[in-house]
Amino acid sequence: MQTIISENEEKEGEQTQAEFVPFLSFQISGELFGIELLQVQEIIRTIYVTRVPNVEDYILGVINLRGEIIPVFDLKKRFDQGYTVLSPSCRFVVIEFESKRLGLLVEQVNQVIKIRKNQITRINDREASSFNNLVDLAGRFEDKIILLVDSKKLLLTDQSNI
Repeated sequence: MQTIISENEEKEGEQTQAEFVPFLSFQISGELFGIELLQVQEIIRTIYVTRVPNVEDYILGVINLRGEIIPVFDLKKRFDQGYTVLSPSCRFVVIEFESKRLGLLVEQVNQVIKIRKNQITRINDREASSFNNLVDLAGRFEDKIILLVDSKKLLLTDQSNI
């Protein structure tokens, strides 16, 4: 038996897919964060980090990932929440943005979530969050609010230090 889909049904399906944006959700200091899934290259267990002198305190150093040297940030420290205490649930989330790769140390990776575009809003009160230098948007997923990390700001802020 062959299934035939009309052009209108195809367009409706495409519109439904386009209404959602996929994010990788993770935790830092008990808060839920998300980063666009298209920017995530891989998620790895924590490995040895080589310290680099004279860098910002939230830059842990660099890792050698299959021959590529990648800087690693402790997002908890970057958000001024203290250093991440390493545990078995900690992961490095390797992202790529504008052909730059960066590792982000997070306390726990949760899951891939899809947030409707109309459920993503700009955070208006700049004083409401200590995360506001890297977080401009928040999304609603089920009964939770996910703070969405701006990769562009993350990389542009520290481009001179990497």
